Amino acid sequence: MKVAWIGLGQMGLPTAKAVAAGGHQVRAYDVKPPAAQDAQGLVLVGSPREAAQDADLVCLAVFSDDQVADVLTGPEGVIDLLKPGAIVAVFTTGSIESIQAIAASVPAGIAILDTCFSRMQSEMASGKLTLLVGGDADAIERGRPVFDTFARAIFHVGASGAGRAIKLVNNILFAGHIQLASDALRLAQGLGLERSSTAAALIQCSGASDVMARFVDEDPAGILETVRRYMVKDVSAAMDAGDKAGVDLGALAAATATYIAK
Repeated sequence: MKVAWIGLGQMGLPTAKAVAAGGHQVRAYDVKPPAAQDAQGLVLVGSPREAAQDADLVCLAVFSDDQVADVLTGPEGVIDLLKPGAIVAVFTTGSIESIQAIAASVPAGIAILDTCFSRMQSEMASGKLTLLVGGDADAIERGRPVFDTFARAIFHVGASGAGRAIKLVNNILFAGHIQLASDALRLAQGLGLERSSTAAALIQCSGASDVMARFVDEDPAGILETVRRYMVKDVSAAMDAGDKAGVDLGALAAATATYIAK
């Protein structure tokens, strides 16, 4: 397939390269393009429109809803040049309503999928992601040859917005796990235990979570700071979605309050 890939950050670049390695033609763009040697297999271009020209599948791995809207419908947006039957896969985590609004407003024949990806710590080495998809089932199947190059599992979880909804559930749970694991290890150290060996033991116990494995080799404070940029955005979006749905998040809100405190 002819693939446009827009956004070559921490997750976007290796995923785009996996698509190219799978035999697909990938024209890629980022406002801060990677060095040529780091983008082997990709055709780096100078704008989203140049990337999207004649593409079968347009993949957006940008940070925010505002960036998604700018790429698709902004002054230099790509929607107007997409050919009938084109698919737009939006990997960005954000509000449910914003992706639904985009899906409802695009020209007939263009499919918008909210394709949110995640992965477990134990499977990071494989490079394979879990893909959580909302949108048209036929469009998912048409995009599967590309998605299969980087996804170990693909879950069609419902109509437009459902992929984002489950990703928000995942990310607020992940944020809570990270905070709880960090606090638990502070307790362990306060009791005279060594952090790394305690984490290694706990991942074999009933209190384990996938995130605990991160603390065997890494300092909790550093991990919390690394994920904060994303979790501030995602926890806030999950909280907002919960408020709109009338759901009291209770202990989950308490465990993730640090991400919205600043």
